[in-house]
Amino acid sequence: MSARPVEGLRALQAIVLEALDERRGLVAFSKIEAQEMDRLAREYERRALDRLREALARMPEEAAALAVRQRLARMEEQLAELEGQTGIAETSRRLQRDEITWRAFEDVAALLGVEA
Repeated sequence: MSARPVEGLRALQAIVLEALDERRGLVAFSKIEAQEMDRLAREYERRALDRLREALARMPEEAAALAVRQRLARMEEQLAELEGQTGIAETSRRLQRDEITWRAFEDVAALLGVEA
């Protein structure tokens, strides 16, 4: 493995680790309600996934990057399917959107070898 792919992998891992640290930091704010903690955690995860997309655009095709790209593409498909569904209350749609995002973030962390 050349040095360049390892550097790219480390950059992706750093993005995920930063989001995990932010997410873990929410526990320090014990006065925040559980729903607000979840909302903030999903926000951190969404931002990290956006940053990963940007970083992946600059990376060569390698196994780890390809797997992450595929998982992010699947997340986008799931979100598009959700948006296309009718007869769903906005609250339920938001909860499903958060679930899809959370699962994708956790899967990406695992693909990158980062323990969540």
